Amino acid sequence: MTKACERCYPPRPGYEKVCLRIAKWVQSLFVTIYVLELVGATAVTSLGWTACRILNLDWTPFGPLWFAGYLFVYSLDRLYPDPADPMNVPVRFRKTMELRSARIALILLASLVLIIWPLLVGPWWLVLAMAFFTALLQFYSRPIPGVGHRFKDLPYLKSLFVPGIIAGVLVIWPCLENARSFRAKECFVFLLCLLVLTINSLVFDYRDVAGDSALGTGTLPVRLGRKNTIRLLLTLVLTLTGVSWWLVTGGLVSPSTPAVLAGGGAGLLLSLFGQFRPMTISVLADLFLMLPAAIQFLAGIIVSPHFS
Repeated sequence: MTKACERCYPPRPGYEKVCLRIAKWVQSLFVTIYVLELVGATAVTSLGWTACRILNLDWTPFGPLWFAGYLFVYSLDRLYPDPADPMNVPVRFRKTMELRSARIALILLASLVLIIWPLLVGPWWLVLAMAFFTALLQFYSRPIPGVGHRFKDLPYLKSLFVPGIIAGVLVIWPCLENARSFRAKECFVFLLCLLVLTINSLVFDYRDVAGDSALGTGTLPVRLGRKNTIRLLLTLVLTLTGVSWWLVTGGLVSPSTPAVLAGGGAGLLLSLFGQFRPMTISVLADLFLMLPAAIQFLAGIIVSPHFS
């Protein structure tokens, strides 16, 4: 039967080559988009949208600054490749010089948003605050002049401090701007974001154990070892499930949230045991960041208007 079909519909010359070229082009496009930090910026912004949605806050004054801020900081950082990148993320290392011009263009575009948006929607002092933090973050991956150490060389900074800062920007800042007092609801939403970001950060650091250990970067997985890091990740996933269950009992999130987050966390942990490439683990970790937003979005459309 198969041979008869091949006689009737013989493969077109070059058809397989065209399909292969298209597949390679799509793959190259996705890698470029990912390496330029557009996926990471979208993931963090979606988490901020989720927090504001749960707390019934308007996210629009903050969304452009979350996206542009992430893009600006990480793109600027990637202009100076980490010495561990050839071992940890060889694809990103190979793409660094190729995409340098695109990174610079994104930095300029993001800086315009960071300057113009606060002037339009306020407060104007954010421009000065962001300029100060940008000056500090210049030395996240580069040695501080006269000191010879990077901020990321400080013990646990990369694994714990950065998720805490981002969670504060996504939750505490909108609450302060809207004069919201911190009650149990706000605290649990902050915990939700902090746990998701910390799991994401630890997965990246687990992926980078070999290179970070060789260069003496004291991330949590380097200090704890692989087995203890897995145990810590499992504890964090279980804690995240508990926090999301509390939000369910308060009618703040979809009832499916604990199960979906637990499943996503379990899948992420399993990926660390598989023979996945570093870039694949990176994508899965950032998709995990988007899970809360996906749940809230689907709940608002399909399940019930109660979550709008």
